Amino acid sequence: MTREVREPAATPIPMWIRLFCFALMGPAMGINAVLVALAVPLMAPYGTDGLAMAGVVGFLSGVFPARWLARRIHQGIAE
Repeated sequence: MTREVREPAATPIPMWIRLFCFALMGPAMGINAVLVALAVPLMAPYGTDGLAMAGVVGFLSGVFPARWLARRIHQGIAE
């Protein structure tokens, strides 16, 4: 006879945690992208427009670490 163990249903991550994490990670990734763009000599011909685009791309890529951070915070709150 086998015994099935049921895990409790996962609750969705609240929107305020997601927004809070993106508010932290979006600007941080944007700043990092601009610093990387300054360090790469191939970005020099693009000037300030290239720096602005690097910042936007970095800001938008901040979604990925923000999702991870939100999931970790939610797991910690749930326990």
